Amino acid sequence: MGLPSTPRQAMTVARYELWKLIKEWRLIGLIILVTAFSIVVAKELERSGDAVQFAKSFFTIVAVLLIPIVGIIFGGNVLASEFERKTGYMLFSNPIRRATVIAGKFTACFISVVIMISIYYSIGIASMSGLYGEVPATLLGSFGLAILYGCAVLSLTFLFSSILSVMGATVISFFTLLMIMPILHSVLLNQLMIEPWCILTYTSGAIGAYINPPAQRVVITPSGSSYAYPDFTISALVMTVYILVSLILTAIATKRREMR
Repeated sequence: MGLPSTPRQAMTVARYELWKLIKEWRLIGLIILVTAFSIVVAKELERSGDAVQFAKSFFTIVAVLLIPIVGIIFGGNVLASEFERKTGYMLFSNPIRRATVIAGKFTACFISVVIMISIYYSIGIASMSGLYGEVPATLLGSFGLAILYGCAVLSLTFLFSSILSVMGATVISFFTLLMIMPILHSVLLNQLMIEPWCILTYTSGAIGAYINPPAQRVVITPSGSSYAYPDFTISALVMTVYILVSLILTAIATKRREMR
């Protein structure tokens, strides 16, 4: 009997990775936390005025805070742990390519991220229906951008995990996504008056803006400060580039990394 096909091997890795996330209570614990967080946020925003304003505020939070944190938790140590804890000796010694292992692990983590985003959106939709009796039709596009952004965030954390230790990958992912990139895009936009379209965290603004697209994308206030809403097409393309480049570099780094 020959070896299983590459897609079948990747699905086997994904299945075991999902089981590990469940066994470690990481997946179940996050489902509980995201559900509780979503309910609290919806409760705080219930006096927003109308469904559109509620949606923009509620789903901007998923882009700014929830997706980066979830991506870091699921992807920050998934590859680094194989090298640091020596479990890679058992996994990589099997007749399976490292790229296939990455594909399987990424699939499992991506499924987990999609579950978290879906929970958040489901609670947001339920809250809007109960409070206002309507749901903006543009919410589907916002959900699609959120999934794409989640994939991009996860790809970047995988890259850090492929070259750093467990702690290093987690810390660098946290600072990059929640501090360095937001500060950089704020400086470029407000100080240098340059739209930071190529910065991943800036593109996440499209998730909330898509619900009620503004008439003017770039606005300069009388005080001289400025703010901008990302272009939806460019943002989607930038996220896609982050995904492709990060995963290619992850495969190269993992292939060259040695067990120590």
